[in-house]
Amino acid sequence: MSHSLDSAGERFSRKQVCRILRLDERQLAAWERQGLVQPSRPALRDDPRLPAEQTGSQDCYYTFSDIVTLRTLLKLRLKGVPPARIRLAHAALKQMLAEVEKPWSELQIDESGKNVVVQFQGARLEPVSGQFLLEYTPAVNEGNRIRPFRRTPPRKSQTPEERKAAAERFFLAGLRFEEAADPPEKAIRAYQKAIEMNPDAVGAFINLGTIYYNLGQLEAAESCYQSALCIDPGYGLVHFNLGNVADERNELQNARQCYEEAIRRDPGYPDPHYNLALVYEKLGFHGKARQQWLRYLQLDQQSQWASYARQQLERTPLRIIRPERSSENTS
Repeated sequence: MSHSLDSAGERFSRKQVCRILRLDERQLAAWERQGLVQPSRPALRDDPRLPAEQTGSQDCYYTFSDIVTLRTLLKLRLKGVPPARIRLAHAALKQMLAEVEKPWSELQIDESGKNVVVQFQGARLEPVSGQFLLEYTPAVNEGNRIRPFRRTPPRKSQTPEERKAAAERFFLAGLRFEEAADPPEKAIRAYQKAIEMNPDAVGAFINLGTIYYNLGQLEAAESCYQSALCIDPGYGLVHFNLGNVADERNELQNARQCYEEAIRRDPGYPDPHYNLALVYEKLGFHGKARQQWLRYLQLDQQSQWASYARQQLERTPLRIIRPERSSENTS
């Protein structure tokens, strides 16, 4: 007798899933909206196999494969893969492998730096670019090893200039840790130290906020971005990042305002145009979205995101709506 994934022992309620994975319900809802995981519903509304909490209006449930999917998504987020990269990888996998219903649970997926990598036909594939990655063993080179990060107590006689110089060294250390794909705790400590030495270190606040954002710690990310905004209210990148936080929370109007402000501050920065177009699409403002897709393509014509922008333009052709004639002009 075959064992079905829909058996009562492999059904989990929303609360059970969040409890098992220690997952925030808002994050689960965000992944559902993005189509990364979708709960199932029983064929009959009153399914006797389900506990009471899963019946009625809340009768959706999750299977074991959904648990595997969510574990994979959590692992990628904890390793610093940006949410936008995860969404792009999901769309690419669904397009490339139409026969795979749930790629995040049916395929072996890992990360490489900030990218998603999948094991496919005995090779490693980066789904967004479609490129196969060569396996290699890096040679040991002592000269290229990152020096250990040593904390030195600040001198009591340090001048403001010396403290700023020290903050810059901590900031650069944070960048090196990020580029080497070290555990995020190292870069977090370096940026925090930079901020201690120089409370006006805008770059450290931004980078620290982005690490928290990639880890799914949205409140900490927003706090860092707001601190950066207090230091430099005209920094378009900060408004863009705050828009990303609002978008991740599905606060679309707030995200829209942040992206629009980012564009006002820095019209030549392409990313806010792209994200604003996505928000306009969600809000149903397809004409406004089209304007942003066109503007984005004026600024970026070569990247993988440019290809997606062209696809969106093809899906939302320009429509000319003729004004209705008034009753005075009709015979």
